[in-house]
Amino acid sequence: MKKFFGRILLLCVFSLPALADEAYPIITFTCDKSNDLIKVKNEVKWGDEGKNFQYSPERGTYNPWDWVSIGKGDIREKVIRPTGKVELSCQLSNGIYKVILEPKIFNKNYLGKCGKKISTMVTVFRGGAILLDKKPLEEFCLGNAPIIRGVKVMGKTGKVKLYRMAKHRFY
Repeated sequence: MKKFFGRILLLCVFSLPALADEAYPIITFTCDKSNDLIKVKNEVKWGDEGKNFQYSPERGTYNPWDWVSIGKGDIREKVIRPTGKVELSCQLSNGIYKVILEPKIFNKNYLGKCGKKISTMVTVFRGGAILLDKKPLEEFCLGNAPIIRGVKVMGKTGKVKLYRMAKHRFY
């Protein structure tokens, strides 16, 4: 009987996610007028470093969890709802660009699979023209689909460049 409970205890210990394994998303927006470009960077910090990261709109760092609310559903769920977004602008050589950052919710049930994971969608406008429309930086919460690590908008041409990487290298 001791052996049985010992195995259960061992199984429980190894199935609990460690705080160090938690990834905290950080989205950075940079309006780089001297190089005539806009950068949106997608990254994560782990464990205490991520948990204690000081987000600052003044420094261009944002937390996608700030753009949602988590409310009560029925007894089996906590419902995630989008509640905000960030609208940023940048004057480059060929016009004014507007960048909208908003949450990408994988599961509306926070207690469900992928409920504790969030990403960001990016929209880029120049004047009234949409250059990039609600592009998720991460399409899926499971699997190894590529993740968009960065977005650059070139001021001279107005071209948008996406920088992808394998999910296993990102996380």
